Parts: sequence; C-alpha cells; structure tokens
Amino acid sequence: MVAHDCWSSYYNDAFKHATHACCGAHIDRELEGVIQNHRQGWPKSMQNLLAKLYKTKSKLTARGQASAPKKLVQEFSAGYDRILERGFSRNPYQEPKERKRGKPKKGKVLCLLERLRDLKDDVLRFFTDFRVPFSNNIAERSFCMSKLKMKTAGSFRSADGGSNFCWIFPIIDTVRKNGGNPLKALEQLFNNSFSLAFLD
Repeated sequence: MVAHDCWSSYYNDAFKHATHACCGAHIDRELEGVIQNHRQGWPKSMQNLLAKLYKTKSKLTARGQASAPKKLVQEFSAGYDRILERGFSRNPYQEPKERKRGKPKKGKVLCLLERLRDLKDDVLRFFTDFRVPFSNNIAERSFCMSKLKMKTAGSFRSADGGSNFCWIFPIIDTVRKNGGNPLKALEQLFNNSFSLAFLD
C-alpha cells in the first residue's frame, strides 16, 4: 500500500503491483486553490464530501466496525460522481485556437477534475479500506525530520553519519508511532533480535 499525492511517476511500472491511495490533505489543498483562484462552487462540495467520509469513518471505527456498509459506500460514490459532473460542466474541454506540437494545455482545474475522475478508487481508498489513513502527512512529517536536521545542524558531518541516521530514525519513529519503546527496539536491533512483527 502506498499513499501519495497523485504524482504520475508513482503510477509507473515499478509500482504496478502496489495498491495506491491518494492523500486527502493534498486533494483538499488543490480544491481550496480552485475555490480561491477560480471562484467555483463544486470544489467546496467535494471538500464537504471528503470531510463527511472522514467523520463517518471515525464514527464507524469508534463502534468497532472494520469497514463501511456497502450501501453507504455506493451512496458516497454516487455523490462523488455528481460533483465531478458539475465540475466538468463548469470546465468544458476547449479546442486550442492554434495547432501546436504536443498535447494542448488544459489548465489546473480541468487536470484536477480528470485526476479525481481517473483516480477515484484511490481517492476514496481511505473509506473503502479502513486500514488506509486519510492522508500521508504523518509519513511526510517523518521525512521532514532529516531535512530539519540538515537545516539546523548544517547537514551531517559525513556521508556515513547521514546514512546511519536514515537507517536508525525510521525504526525509532515507526516503533514510537505503534506504541513501542524506541530504546528497547534499538537494544534489540544491536542484539540482532529486533522484529517488525508488531506491524502485522
């Protein structure tokens, strides 16, 4: 399972066997950009739908449910499609005035609409599969730790130091996020007894 920001490179053959999920926070920011820069109404409806999906999932998981009822998924899916229909009607395809080499430019709004349509299953993955988070912000914040260290400490003293950090910090971070003891995990690591079985 990979959660990302819909960058087309993530869909190349190297990741064809992976199950994809689009980060809801990235989608929300793009929708907000359309609202502020293009004054269109359909993005707000999509934001509201995604927020409702998030809240509904939270309520269901609080009740101990591992998945959403099929009928509920179908209702939200139909609402998603209706919002896209509004978006496409507001942003119709236009033939370029002049024929130029390459693909004609569509603009950010139409590109977003096409992405939401073509990657619908991945956008809604967080609701159709409760194991998937709404966003990948937690993972991104973990990555930012190394960037922050480079910024405040003036980078690493050596390539080996940077390499060691990249090996050790993800273990500490993963153990901590799963309620484990990072110090104990490091002790196990150096004793060659560390295991990721707690992630199953």
